[in-house]
Amino acid sequence: MSAPSAEEIPAMDLTLHIESPAAGGTSIARHEGQVVFVTGAIPGETVRARTEAGPAAKFLRADVTEVIEASDFRITDRRRQFLTEDADDSHLFGGMEFAHVDLAHSRELKAEVLGDQLSRIGHIDREVEVAAAPGESTGLNWRTRVQLAVDADGRLGMLAPRSHDVVPLASAPLATRAIAEVALTQLRLPGADRLEFAWSGDRGAVIVRGDADPSVVAELAQALPTRWSVLADARSGTGRRRVGTTGGHTKLSVVRGDDQLIERVSGRDFRVAADGFWQVHEHAPQLLSAQVNSALSEATRMVTDLYCGVGLLGISAASATGARLYGVEGAKSAIENAKVNAKGLKAAFDATRADRVTIPNSDVIILDPPRSGAGKAVARALLDSNARTIVYVSCDAATLARDLAILVGGGFAIESLRGFDLFPLTAHLETVTVLRR
Repeated sequence: MSAPSAEEIPAMDLTLHIESPAAGGTSIARHEGQVVFVTGAIPGETVRARTEAGPAAKFLRADVTEVIEASDFRITDRRRQFLTEDADDSHLFGGMEFAHVDLAHSRELKAEVLGDQLSRIGHIDREVEVAAAPGESTGLNWRTRVQLAVDADGRLGMLAPRSHDVVPLASAPLATRAIAEVALTQLRLPGADRLEFAWSGDRGAVIVRGDADPSVVAELAQALPTRWSVLADARSGTGRRRVGTTGGHTKLSVVRGDDQLIERVSGRDFRVAADGFWQVHEHAPQLLSAQVNSALSEATRMVTDLYCGVGLLGISAASATGARLYGVEGAKSAIENAKVNAKGLKAAFDATRADRVTIPNSDVIILDPPRSGAGKAVARALLDSNARTIVYVSCDAATLARDLAILVGGGFAIESLRGFDLFPLTAHLETVTVLRR
């Protein structure tokens, strides 16, 4: 006998007063005592919103359909400027949660969410601010890494919020100017799953993912200037060589150019795979490495860098202090690049998971984990180490709060915690926390 299905709640049209910001770029309202997470609203507004139909839950999700009393911080939705000329501007795409919010106010909302998660999850009561990226004025033209979806007709775009529907676009949202200048409406990639852009300095790379015919990839290469390398999943490309990649992807075929990019930070070159991890905001590598280095002293002799990627933070720290460096990263190809990038330094690297490594005697431990955070095992290893200083770089406030609760409970004190808006107009932010004991 099968279990009875959960009660289905139909969609509803509600008039809601928006109370406060929530994680993920939504806002909180209440309907008959039940929490409603509202997309497209700003705290202080009164809106008309339509809820999602579905199984009964502790909360509802809703999208704004009409703004009855608008916030002073509401502006025209920036997403419309990226749509094709024939687009229906009532169907917008996801990934720009604060597209309708004044840029400075969006940072205030992010700071409020960060403070709430530190308090609620980490039991850390602390006033926090989220600073603008250097030179930031519009929140646009900052992404050096962009992923675009491809619809059944081969058109490029972004997914609609909480949907697999592709919204075709004329240009890549938030992209650095070299990527934004690519006319998406002139490209067609039937059979592809997505197209990835990466840009560094004066060169870039595009990667075709999926089952696009080799002729389609060849046409893409002809359409793009020669400053763009072109790569594809090996089953799609007609490339002259195949290379391994990071992140468990299939092998890439190099159709034109190179599979590596060179990033330059503080006068030092960093080699990174075209599909490898690198900070996406064009000013993030310089800003974050400077923040980490400011927490170090001239007496620093040994630095461990967990989740080191191609070595940006650890190598910058070792270069600044003359310390020895030990880096850990799960992706073997990233470690191969880290070894190249650390030329001239006293450095060693291991391709292994951070929760499996034995941390050597270190003055300072740097960690920049993925959004899932460090987790209990790594946090306990940090406590068991002899490091007096931890510099924790995080892109997720919730997992940061969880991990800080363990570190503070184990004897570390937070010396500083700074937020940076390195993902403008989205729900995300970056933080740098310095802990001492």
